[in-house]
Amino acid sequence: MKQQYPAIAFVLLVLTLLGFFVFPGHTWLQSDTQIYAPMLDRMLDPALVPKDELALRPHVTWTLYDEIAFGLRHLTGADLEQVLGGQQLVFRFIGLAGAFLLAQAMGLGLPAALFAAACFGLGAVINGPAVLTLEYEPVPRAFAILLLMGAFGCAANRYWRVSAVLAFLATIYHPTSTAPFWACAALYFLVSKSRRELWPLAVGCAAAIGTVLLCATLQHGETERQVWFGVIPTQLETVQKFRAMYNWIQFWPSPWFWQYPALLLFSAGAWWRIRTRLSPEARFFSLAVAVYGMLMVPLQYLLLDVGKWILMPQFQPARAVLFITAMALLLGVAAGWHAATAGRRLEAFAWFVVVFAIPTNGLVIQLFTVPDARKLTLVLALAAVAVMAVKWPRTAVLVPAAAIFLIPGFGGVRNYPVLHTAPLRALSAWAHESTPQDAMFLFADVGHGLQPGVFRNDAKRSIYVDWKGGGQANLLEDFARLWWQRWNAVHEAKLPLLPLEDYRAMGVDYIVVRTANRPPAATPVYSNSDWAVLATRPTGQ
Repeated sequence: MKQQYPAIAFVLLVLTLLGFFVFPGHTWLQSDTQIYAPMLDRMLDPALVPKDELALRPHVTWTLYDEIAFGLRHLTGADLEQVLGGQQLVFRFIGLAGAFLLAQAMGLGLPAALFAAACFGLGAVINGPAVLTLEYEPVPRAFAILLLMGAFGCAANRYWRVSAVLAFLATIYHPTSTAPFWACAALYFLVSKSRRELWPLAVGCAAAIGTVLLCATLQHGETERQVWFGVIPTQLETVQKFRAMYNWIQFWPSPWFWQYPALLLFSAGAWWRIRTRLSPEARFFSLAVAVYGMLMVPLQYLLLDVGKWILMPQFQPARAVLFITAMALLLGVAAGWHAATAGRRLEAFAWFVVVFAIPTNGLVIQLFTVPDARKLTLVLALAAVAVMAVKWPRTAVLVPAAAIFLIPGFGGVRNYPVLHTAPLRALSAWAHESTPQDAMFLFADVGHGLQPGVFRNDAKRSIYVDWKGGGQANLLEDFARLWWQRWNAVHEAKLPLLPLEDYRAMGVDYIVVRTANRPPAATPVYSNSDWAVLATRPTGQ
């Protein structure tokens, strides 16, 4: 086994790089980095975006995400995107290694375990909580989830010390995301007959709690405290239900809601089918974390939808359904592989269909009830080839490796829009070079578009209000109130445009509109093929 470590690491590294650069890919400034990047930039240089309310209210008190990024930036001289992206690559590798270890603990040999890790590396969209098994962006939650996969993989193989270290690291990056691991570890401690072995987990948990509390005490730059206890005020509830409806279980569409009971049943069926092949630890953790994830859905409903506990929109316990999906995929691979090796090809095909449906369509049931012909064809073909590939286990990993190209190619899956266009870059460069550092901009006609967040970071200029920034309403009550007021004042950034003097009265110096929407009588101070900029006051004022 030890002689094979370099080969295993090499394959996992190749899979990591393919997943990072091809599918599911990675992004920058297309999701939550639009929130974190300006916050971190301003913490490093307080002169940046001096009027931007989003950047003025950092919410990284309970994480070492910022301190680690700043430390790596100082040590390497790299910029923020590079140090965060570098960590993302490392943690993707750890996540795949964790999937590999879990698969081994499910009775799979080395080639089959690499096959399982490659399938996990295809990622999955978690509808409802709006998260991913492999996040595209280098944000704290993404790092924590991948570290937890490593921790679960090590726990399934009784590598308790390494598991504790990985869970500790996950906790200092994003404490709320680690609740599933610590809850399962605590339960395992209670039922285990060999508790003395588990002392590293207890030490890791205590160390994580102590580190987070210490760093929270020493945190600088916080301007609005996150409230933990109390009932969500009526106005804040209105804002949160408008901006972050996905948090409220009552608003989940039926296909989202039934996805997770269905995958839990699938996981339980696969678990039962191969239960004698699982290590005792894999038998416990793979089922326990999936059940935990399912229980968090009614719990979040009771605590948020009914109880309206103000902590819940930022804690979001139902995000743990992510682990139902992850375990369904790995248990499905193990059940499919064992069935194929035993000659039960039809059964193996059925398991593999769900395995490949998860990254291809997200909503598994919907793939068969409202079929997309190309996606369904691809899933069935991949499942059939996987069954045949079991005969040649050393090359089986090529099936999910091919899916890295086929899912976005033949399947037409597009995980994120193209935002970083040449006209937007040119607009940002012009604003950075030609406007005052304290200038306030508003993208007045993009609605829910994400272009303002790209511009904020690249131009280093303040944004009056934008849709993505409104996500902070989950965390900060005062910000939510201000965002709501501004969002309504600009008519949700939709046409028709207001008179320039109205924008000027709000404190906006420049409005950005799509070139096609520029008022005929207005003379832009800058324009290109996509964007036109109008000054709200005469030049020189």
